Amino acid sequence: MKIFCHQCGKHTNHNILAEEKVRSDEHDPYHWGVNHYFARCAGCDAFTYAIEEWCEDDWNPHTGEMDSTWKTYPRGSTERKPMDDGHELPAKVQLIYKEIIGSMNAQLPVLSGVGLRALIESICRDQEISGSNLEKLIDGLATSGVLSKAQADILHTHRFLGNVAAHEITSAKPRELVAALEIAENILRTIYVLPKLSKQVTTGRTP
Repeated sequence: MKIFCHQCGKHTNHNILAEEKVRSDEHDPYHWGVNHYFARCAGCDAFTYAIEEWCEDDWNPHTGEMDSTWKTYPRGSTERKPMDDGHELPAKVQLIYKEIIGSMNAQLPVLSGVGLRALIESICRDQEISGSNLEKLIDGLATSGVLSKAQADILHTHRFLGNVAAHEITSAKPRELVAALEIAENILRTIYVLPKLSKQVTTGRTP
């Protein structure tokens, strides 16, 4: 059976080691089912616990068949992974960044918003930017040359989003959180990853 493999990062063939099916009673007016699978990836041997759910409302109009909804553990196909070069981040910045990924995958929008604000604060502190509030800290990233003014202006959106989450306990929309996270990841790469990559390009440089 093809199931999402958290180790391979894609749907792969799995050997089913254990299976349990739960069904509604055949006399019930509404029909549903839940299939539980304990499986091993046929490629990398990683174990996965998968749950397949369906009900009569989920039928496919093209095939007339039931469309199942899948959940897989320890990680599902829709969960976000940290950026590949996250290991280049300073320890404190990396810790906050990983916790943001965890809160977003757990669908905790308020904590995600607060975390994004804390991430920007941690970047400013790491870069030894001084300021009495987050607005001045972000402006300091531009005046010190760490970021361009345009990048700092974009980063202010995190401040607004984080303020609402922290002070008004109001969550942003999932699409907004994803956009804010992608902005943050680009900022992280600009500050911490690109300078290290630049040092690897030596052709044509004057010693």
